[in-house]
Amino acid sequence: MFTCPKCNAAARTRTSLMLSRETRRSYHQCTNMLCGQSFTTLESVENYLNNVTPSAKAHIIPAGAFPRSNYGENQLSLTL
Repeated sequence: MFTCPKCNAAARTRTSLMLSRETRRSYHQCTNMLCGQSFTTLESVENYLNNVTPSAKAHIIPAGAFPRSNYGENQLSLTL
């Protein structure tokens, strides 16, 4: 959350746009009705702090992790 650079009140993010995989432009509007300033910010990855590599092991999700309605038993059968 950003504060308004003009009056220091809280600013609400109205929308955002991904410029690249590591950079996002956000459009903000001040919540102070007497100010109403609109402005943009850029958020980007500056530096990676560690080097994480995916594990070669398969990730198994336990059966109880999701409700029964998410198991896919009610899907339509399509013949190919």
